Amino acid sequence: MNITQLKTALILSTICFFVACSPKIQNPEIQKLEDQKAVLKETTKLNSLKLALENELIVVDRLSKEVEEINDEASKSAKKAKSVSDDLSDRPGNTKLSSKANKAAKKAAKHADKARKVNNQLGKSNNKVKSLQKDIRKSEDRLSELNKRIDFVPNN
Repeated sequence: MNITQLKTALILSTICFFVACSPKIQNPEIQKLEDQKAVLKETTKLNSLKLALENELIVVDRLSKEVEEINDEASKSAKKAKSVSDDLSDRPGNTKLSSKANKAAKKAAKHADKARKVNNQLGKSNNKVKSLQKDIRKSEDRLSELNKRIDFVPNN
């Protein structure tokens, strides 16, 4: 290799080195558009979370009313079973009363089981509401940060 070729190779390798090591140069307008795209994506996610939260709140409201009704039924059934049981203890040999007490106890147990199941559903739904609210707060924080980034991008 002669000196000219050596100089040319050295200059080209130096240029390649600087290009490879230099920070990525990006147009601020492109960065702003990319940030706006991220804001739109996060806004869409936030809206879907809010919609899911509203739907879950409707479920919670429905389950709350259902729990109230079922608990009333269970309470009435338990009172009736206790009343019939008390009557049976006053007249222990009465088979009709014994049968009635058995039916009332089964009905009370059935209502209590149904109340337990609906209460569990309500608890799960409340947990889902809390989770959605937490996700909404996180999404709102991310959206706020993205909006700050857009505001700080210099306009040329």
